[in-house]
Amino acid sequence: MATSIGWLAVKGKGGDDVLAELDLVRNEQTASHPRRGFALALPNGWYAVVTRFAAPLIAEDAMRRLSRGCVVVTCEYDDQVMVSSATCYVNGLRNWRAEHDGQQDDTRNLSTSGSLPAAFDAIHARMESMQDAADAEGDDVDHYYSLPIELAQSVTTFHADLPASAYGAVACEGWIPAEVATPPPADPELPRKVRKAVAKATRPWWKFW
Repeated sequence: MATSIGWLAVKGKGGDDVLAELDLVRNEQTASHPRRGFALALPNGWYAVVTRFAAPLIAEDAMRRLSRGCVVVTCEYDDQVMVSSATCYVNGLRNWRAEHDGQQDDTRNLSTSGSLPAAFDAIHARMESMQDAADAEGDDVDHYYSLPIELAQSVTTFHADLPASAYGAVACEGWIPAEVATPPPADPELPRKVRKAVAKATRPWWKFW
């Protein structure tokens, strides 16, 4: 099954503040594993919010605003196009970024900037060694795709493949955009089919369900 996901993690602000600044509200849903539309408070003080790959929720302008007075790490990856990235923002500024684009001719494609985390060198060396071995065997595998994902995890400890129980939590908590939680009522004078069509047309394009 293809994986296409994006997440952000915040340290220095509580979950309530993070959701409020992102215009999100909790719903009554829970999940054992993090997935789109769910959030998780980690025991080390990070608060992770999971969305989708290339979601407006984790666009750079939004993350710069959110990172004022705190640290924000984002991670996005899509194994259908083999693109992955990790970015860190501190107090409104981008601190570092690592991105791999597997659509390029070079499997070892890697773009980095800023003050990379201490774990970068060790992760990079391991990925390079694994890619060397794969290339020598003629295996069509892209190990560099995992580098930004592991780099983001090295800072936050969060990985979207791990269950909530791995962090000592009972479950992940669901969220929805505030505007979806309180949609404007449809005109009761309209026929039922028309009301449904209007509701569908006004639904945000990035709605997950």
